[in-house]
Amino acid sequence: MEITIGFALFLFVVQFCSYFVKGLAGFGDPLISNPMLSLTTMQNNQITPMNLLMNWPLNLYIAFKNRKAFSVKSTIPMIVCILIGMIPGMLCLKYATSWVLKALLGLVIVICGVEMLTRKQSTKSSGNLIVMILVSIASGFTAGLYGINLFFVAYIERTGYVNRNQFRGQMCFIFFIENTIRLLIYIFTGFYTLDIIKLALISAVGVVFGMFFGSRVDSKLSEAAIKRIITIVFICAGLSTLVKALVFKI
Repeated sequence: MEITIGFALFLFVVQFCSYFVKGLAGFGDPLISNPMLSLTTMQNNQITPMNLLMNWPLNLYIAFKNRKAFSVKSTIPMIVCILIGMIPGMLCLKYATSWVLKALLGLVIVICGVEMLTRKQSTKSSGNLIVMILVSIASGFTAGLYGINLFFVAYIERTGYVNRNQFRGQMCFIFFIENTIRLLIYIFTGFYTLDIIKLALISAVGVVFGMFFGSRVDSKLSEAAIKRIITIVFICAGLSTLVKALVFKI
């Protein structure tokens, strides 16, 4: 793949914007990078592995940085359920990739996001083991089927944290475990080529600057503002999924 100066600058801008959002909310970078990079000659089998090379260490760093703000022990059951859900999701991938189902998934995510946005800040659930299991398995299933792992985010937002550090630490720890499994699969199945590594190295500049400035802005925002940003990013994820399914039938 030929990498021109213009393409390198475009890649920098896209990754800067993507990881600026991650610096604020702790997630949501693929919502910007994936559709924008798809407009170039890059394919999904290049974009996803490339982003994973940067997300893996970042999620590890964020989880480690906030390790005192959340309980790893209490997060493990959620991770196990997500991984359990991923198995049937991946098995169904060959038979259930209808764009209609993906559109419905996007709609459900938007509805969950609107509920999060309109819910009173004081309204908080104490959590329920059965609900946690069902939500986590559903999140893992949709991750295995469509690469969309968001339902657990809504659950954590409602029950699992008091401040942004707890939310990011718990969420990024889950992402890190899932990233590790996917990274090993990609490595052993030969996804990584010299082109992908070159693209990742170029992207790293935009990633570092995006995370830096996103974190700086984050430090000046209130908890209420951050929670609103998290909710908006969640809704955008649903809208992105819905629009892609309806317009592009993918």
